[in-house]
Amino acid sequence: FLPPLQKADAKARPTRLDLAKWTVSPDNPLTARVFVNRTWKLFFGAGISKSLEETGAQGELPTHPELLDWLAAEFVESGWGIK
Repeated sequence: FLPPLQKADAKARPTRLDLAKWTVSPDNPLTARVFVNRTWKLFFGAGISKSLEETGAQGELPTHPELLDWLAAEFVESGWGIK
């Protein structure tokens, strides 16, 4: 369900820079969803998905998945701004 890791050189092993770019890629929803869920917990006492440690397929399903997806998309589109 996650996008493939794009490498600068197809024959070489991925670098830390490749991994960093993949982590914050707009095609990778996991990082933004985790950040938004943790921020929601700080403000409201419980995350949209109650499990903060386990995310993705291992975690608990969010109570409002559309809200979590929308907030994560807005977060990425805003340039990852947290102000």
